[in-house]
Amino acid sequence: MTILILAGSSRKESLNKKLQKRLAQRAEELGMNCHVYPPEDLDAPIYNGDDEDEKGVPASIQKLATAIRDANKIIVVTPEYNGGPPPLLKNAVDWSSRLEQIPWEKKTVLLAGASPGRLGAMRSMNHLRISLSDLKAWVAPLFGSVPHASDETIAELDNDFLDGFLQQGD
Repeated sequence: MTILILAGSSRKESLNKKLQKRLAQRAEELGMNCHVYPPEDLDAPIYNGDDEDEKGVPASIQKLATAIRDANKIIVVTPEYNGGPPPLLKNAVDWSSRLEQIPWEKKTVLLAGASPGRLGAMRSMNHLRISLSDLKAWVAPLFGSVPHASDETIAELDNDFLDGFLQQGD
């Protein structure tokens, strides 16, 4: 089992990058092969059909598509920006949908998110559930939501909760 774990924030001290690492740590403890995808590698220009016609799909998105295709399961870890996913992540999903073979199709996708607020990025994950389902991914029903997130709450996440989250779709 190969798991690709994407984080939608490239901020140095991002809680979601920390959650990405915590999920990878637990997955490896369970014997899963993990690839922690650097959020910086999601960078691409804002999707624009004219840019696509002129230059094609950016190399960064083609690299992401290869990583998605090579994985059995994808975990998308997202912050919440004003009730939705961050532009970095949404843009990567939008660009990847423009490839001839959409990499998300028939993939198992788990959604997780950390937020210092009380909703734990739930609204962002709901947006992503809709977008990824439209791309024919199977989105697992249990979200890995971390409300009131901090370095400490992420580090202390319960292994039983993480195990149940990670094993969805097996």
